[in-house]
Amino acid sequence: MTTADGEGWTATQRRCALLVPVAAAGLVAAAAPVVWWESQDMPGDRTGWLLAAGAALVALLALARTVVDELSDRDYAAAWVGLLAVPALALGTVFAAAQTSHAVDAARHEPRRITATTTDCRVTGRSIDDQNIGHDLYGCTYRWFVEDHEFREERPTGKLYPDGHETSVWLDGDRMITGRPSGIAVPFWGATALAGFVCTVMLALVVRWKARVAGLVR
Repeated sequence: MTTADGEGWTATQRRCALLVPVAAAGLVAAAAPVVWWESQDMPGDRTGWLLAAGAALVALLALARTVVDELSDRDYAAAWVGLLAVPALALGTVFAAAQTSHAVDAARHEPRRITATTTDCRVTGRSIDDQNIGHDLYGCTYRWFVEDHEFREERPTGKLYPDGHETSVWLDGDRMITGRPSGIAVPFWGATALAGFVCTVMLALVVRWKARVAGLVR
C-alpha cells in the first residue's frame, strides 16, 4: 500500500491512529502510580491499577496493529519500536522522578544513624567476575533497637563478620540502609528524570510527524 500521499488509508485506520496516543496515555497513567509506589516500597494493593494498565496495553497494541501492519517492511519494525518506546520512556521518567523525590527528601531529612550488630553471617551464593574468577557472596543479619524494640534484617555484606560485630546503619523511614546516603543521588536522578522527559517528548513528536507524513493524521 502506498501511503505517502495519504490516500491509501481507510477511515477506520485514521480513527485508530487518533486513538493510539489516547491508549498510550492511558497506559502511562495507569502504570505510573505502580512504578512510583514500587520504587518507594510503599504498601498497598496494585491489582486495579495493573488491570487498567493491561487493558490499555491491549488496546494500544490492537489499535496500532490496524495501522502498522499496512506499512512497508522497512517502516514496520521502526513503527513498533517508536510506539512502545514512548510509554516505556515515560514510565522510566516516572521511576527517575520517584528516585529524585526520595533523594531530595533524604537530603532534607538526614536519616537517623544508629549502631547495629551482625549475626548469622554466612555465604549466600557465588558470582563470576569479568576474568571468570568465582567469588563468594556474603550476608549477615543486622540487629538493632529503636525505643526498646528489636529489629532484624538480612543484608548482603562484603565479608563474614563475627557475631556481635558493631557497625553503623541508617534508618530511612521503614528502611534500613547499610551505607551512608550519597549526596550525588539528587543531581544524578534529577538529570536522569529530565533526560527521560525530554526523550519522551521528542520521540512522541517524531512518531506524530511520521504519522502526518504518511497521511494518517493532520
